[in-house]
Amino acid sequence: MNTRRSSRRYPREIAVVLVVKFIALYVIWSIWFDGPARKDIGAERVAERVYSSQPAVPGEGATHAARP
Repeated sequence: MNTRRSSRRYPREIAVVLVVKFIALYVIWSIWFDGPARKDIGAERVAERVYSSQPAVPGEGATHAARP
């Protein structure tokens, strides 16, 4: 009798755990990923910002040691 009761219990426990995980994933998604996207940023604006930035000065902020 005990094995029959436990064999019914495991699928129920797995189903409960899956439901809880899906709810947790939905909450995480709705908090961090469901926000409105900014409409004022397009490909043209990104390209303008990237290509209009000042070039890096050689030697300034170098992270590697100079080779002898």
